[in-house]
Amino acid sequence: MEKLFICLPDKKADLIILILTSQNIETRVERENNLFNIYVNKSDMEKSCTMVEAYYKENKFFRLKQQLQKIPISSFKSYPAFCIMGLLWIIHAACIHYQVHETMILKYGSSALFILQGETYRAVTALFLHSDARHLAGNMAGMLIFGAPFISLSGFGLGPFMLLVAGTLGNLFNAIFYQSAHLSIGASTAIMAAAGLLVAFQVIQKGKQLRLNSLMPIFAGAVLMAMFSQGERTDVWAHIFGFLSGFGSGIIFFPLNRIFTFSQKDHLALFLTFLIIAASLLAAA
Repeated sequence: MEKLFICLPDKKADLIILILTSQNIETRVERENNLFNIYVNKSDMEKSCTMVEAYYKENKFFRLKQQLQKIPISSFKSYPAFCIMGLLWIIHAACIHYQVHETMILKYGSSALFILQGETYRAVTALFLHSDARHLAGNMAGMLIFGAPFISLSGFGLGPFMLLVAGTLGNLFNAIFYQSAHLSIGASTAIMAAAGLLVAFQVIQKGKQLRLNSLMPIFAGAVLMAMFSQGERTDVWAHIFGFLSGFGSGIIFFPLNRIFTFSQKDHLALFLTFLIIAASLLAAA
């Protein structure tokens, strides 16, 4: 079964279940943090949306149409995103406290020269390093603006996994572009990848016309994040390649995510995320 609506309060969930049941549509309900997710069979998705929309139109609840989107992408409440933000802060604070900041950057930063010589682990480890407090704060804000909605959209395991993969790809493409001793660090590549993933989600929505004004908040947020995430070793091309990597990955990810519906995919993706990070650290040792 596929998600029809998520994060609904109990009364609204009861009403929608009543509407669908009256049309002989099979439903399943899952509770999550005192809210409810409603699932229906893939073959009933279109009919379900039509029935619910028709009900609210007939009852003149026009504003609820926007509140009952299939998958909302505006929620900033994401515990995995908060954990990532905390991890970035801990790493930066530890580097400063133990006075190994410059050493860590030289050893784990995204050096185009060393990446092309085989030290590809740097494309992963560089995502967790920041030049100063301003750089870190800007990227933490970006994680809240882009990372949290994407993780809420895709899942607690698949979200961080895709951010890591797309951010790593962005750093690899950046290294290929420079082909020199260029050195960059920061989670902004992954955050811009999250922006690209959100744009990809808007692009591939079935039955929805893509409008420029629907993408303007994402682009505006990207510009704002870029303004506040400047640092000594940040660069615009890393942001661009991160965005493009996220967009390209999203075009592939979202259709596949709908096809593969087994319940453990988030747990598997989260395990792979930790495995990639651990493998990168071992490769650098």
